Amino acid sequence: MTLDTKIAAATFGALLLWEIVAGEYRKPRVWTANELGVSAGAAINLFTVRALQLLLIATVLPRLVPQWQGALAHTPAWLVFPIAMLMDDYGNYWLHRGGHTVPWMWRLHKPHHTPTRLNVLATMRNNWMFNALLPNTWIAGTLLFLGATHAALAMLVLKIVVVYLQHTAVRWDLAIRRFAIGRAVLDMLEKIFVLQDYHHVHHGIGRYGNTSANYANVFVAWDYLHGTSVGSPHRVQDAFGLPVGVRSEPWYEQLWWPLFRSKSAVNAVRKATPQREYSAAEVAGARAVIYLADGRAVVVGAA
Repeated sequence: MTLDTKIAAATFGALLLWEIVAGEYRKPRVWTANELGVSAGAAINLFTVRALQLLLIATVLPRLVPQWQGALAHTPAWLVFPIAMLMDDYGNYWLHRGGHTVPWMWRLHKPHHTPTRLNVLATMRNNWMFNALLPNTWIAGTLLFLGATHAALAMLVLKIVVVYLQHTAVRWDLAIRRFAIGRAVLDMLEKIFVLQDYHHVHHGIGRYGNTSANYANVFVAWDYLHGTSVGSPHRVQDAFGLPVGVRSEPWYEQLWWPLFRSKSAVNAVRKATPQREYSAAEVAGARAVIYLADGRAVVVGAA
C-alpha cells in the first residue's frame, strides 16, 4: 500500500469510526435496502470506472504518443502539482455545475444528492458516467504516463482527504469554531479552500441550504469568479436530500442510468430540477423553503 493510499484509507476509516461512535448510522432511513444498494453499488462503480480509466490511459497513450512517456520525470513535483490541481479543480467546477444545470447531467449527479444523511459513504455516490467524466483520474493517469508520479499521487490524496472532510456527518468545523483561535484559523482557510460548512450548504435543504450554489470542489475561487458562492453560514443544515416533489429512482437506475432506465425516465430527466411555481399558501406553510439562484422557491415539507 502506497503512502497516498494509506493517508486516504486512514482518513476514511477515522471519520467512519467517528460517525459510528456518534450514532450517525443508527438514525432513520440510513439502512434501507435502497440506501444500501446505492452505497454498495456506488463503491463498485467508482473503483471499476477508475480502474478502466487508468487501463485505457496506460494502453492508449504509449501507442499514441510514445515519445512523451516519462517526459516530466525530472520536472519538480512542486511545479507540476499546483498546475495539475488547478486544471483538475476548475474542470471539476464546471462538471459539477453542469450536473445541476443540464438535465441529463443532473441524472448523472443526482445520486450524490439523494441521501437524507450526509456522511463519508456519500462521497462515492454518483452515476457511473459522472465518475467517468470527473477529470481527476484522467489527469492523474496522464501524469503517471508522463512520469510525474509524485504530483499525481499528491493531487489524488489531497482531493480525497478534502472530500472526506467535507462530507462527514461529524461537524468537526463547528467544534473547532468554539475556540477563538480555531475560528481565526478556519476563517482564514475558508477564504481559500472549500471547508465542511461551505459544502454542506450545497447539499442542504432548508434555511441554510442552496443546491444551486457553492459548486467548487477544493478552491472557493471558482465560485467567487463566476458568482456562484453564497458563503458559509456556520450552521447545522436543517436537512439533506432531494426537495419535495423530486423523484428518487431505484438504486440500480441511479447508478447505471441510462443502461437501466425505467418507463418514466424520460419525463424524470425533464423534471429533474423542480420547475413548478408554489402558491403563497404552500410557501407560508412549508417547514423550510429553498430559494434557488434564479429566484425560484422550492418548498421543503409541510409545516
